[in-house]
Amino acid sequence: MTTTDFIQDIKNTIMAEITNDAKVLVDQMYTDRIKRATLSAEEAAEYIGVSKITLYTMVREKQLPSFPVGSASSQRPQIRLRLSTLDKWMEQQELLNMKGAIV
Repeated sequence: MTTTDFIQDIKNTIMAEITNDAKVLVDQMYTDRIKRATLSAEEAAEYIGVSKITLYTMVREKQLPSFPVGSASSQRPQIRLRLSTLDKWMEQQELLNMKGAIV
């Protein structure tokens, strides 16, 4: 084996390890993102900084967009809220607040 071949083998080994580590990292990041795409009522309340009771009131009064999760015959389906929708809602609330402050 020549020095060039030896160096190429080392490069290939390092690239294979880096590629595998990167794939594992990307897979974990994707899994985390999918997990965070929707939030439970508890997570959403914490995210926007209100109590769970306040969040449920806001959902019931249609102030916050949400969707039920559960079987069709479920008496008490759980609610989920999209993280991206909450971000948009908070932006809208900020704009409404700014318009009110400019008067």
